Amino acid sequence: MVEVVDPPTATDDYEIKDKAYARRGIPHYLVFDPYKAHCVTMWNPGPDGYRGRDVIPYGDAVVVETGLGKLTVDTSALPVDPGAVS
Repeated sequence: MVEVVDPPTATDDYEIKDKAYARRGIPHYLVFDPYKAHCVTMWNPGPDGYRGRDVIPYGDAVVVETGLGKLTVDTSALPVDPGAVS
């Protein structure tokens, strides 16, 4: 599952959806945040949310290993809000 943060729904993306997706067994959840210039990757779903979490700054590659293969996202060209806080 992939989300892109929008300020009015940031709480949903970071706190509500991650628990809901984990409870449903979705193996990976990626949150791309142009306002913080990073991607949060979550894995290892459980009943209370994801047990694994990394924060990857834009500029680094996001790599996710799945049962279907490896997904790599080059974040160096992703848009960043001019007021981004890293």
